[in-house]
Amino acid sequence: MSEKKLPKSKEYLKKTFLEELNHKIWCTKGARFYADQRFKKKSKLSNISLSFLSAYLIITSLISVYNINQNTNDNIISYLVTALSILLLVVSMYESNQDYKLRAHQYHNCGLELSEIYNKLRTFKTLKTKKTDIEIHDFSGRINSRYQEILNRYANHENIDFNTFRVNNLLYFGEELSDKEIKKIKKKLNWNIYGWYVSMIVIIPIVIVVLICV
Repeated sequence: MSEKKLPKSKEYLKKTFLEELNHKIWCTKGARFYADQRFKKKSKLSNISLSFLSAYLIITSLISVYNINQNTNDNIISYLVTALSILLLVVSMYESNQDYKLRAHQYHNCGLELSEIYNKLRTFKTLKTKKTDIEIHDFSGRINSRYQEILNRYANHENIDFNTFRVNNLLYFGEELSDKEIKKIKKKLNWNIYGWYVSMIVIIPIVIVVLICV
């Protein structure tokens, strides 16, 4: 009975520990850099959404000052101004606690450190000189120890970051990802980055207009 063929992304399981280590570092490095990109975008969108919230608060408070709609109940305006002030405070505190810039910086640094040991591993593998089993064993041990040390110093990335890495390396992971799964991952990534902020920017003015015009 023939042995079941593994997908390309799993072939390292049939090879040496050095090959497995090469695969792990490569994947982790890539996922950390994608996590860095994701949090940088979220940081930018966070600032934009807070600016929009502040603008909505100012615009709403000016409606009664300039009597733009004389049929509007002053109590509704007062309620909206108060509600927006509370919302702006809560969202500002929440977004501030997320530390998007700091987390992006940490993921970037982690990726750089992993790149360093990955390059060392690739250099070792491509050297033409013959290596003994002891040399390979010692080198693998040192790289693995360094790899685990780096992982222990940084927070782990999220599944969406690894999945984004897979989607962007379809020549390697294409066998295990269907078109439906790829679309699902992309949609999930877009929602993770843009969903909350776009919803907040779009929905709040709609609610304001509806309450004022009713």
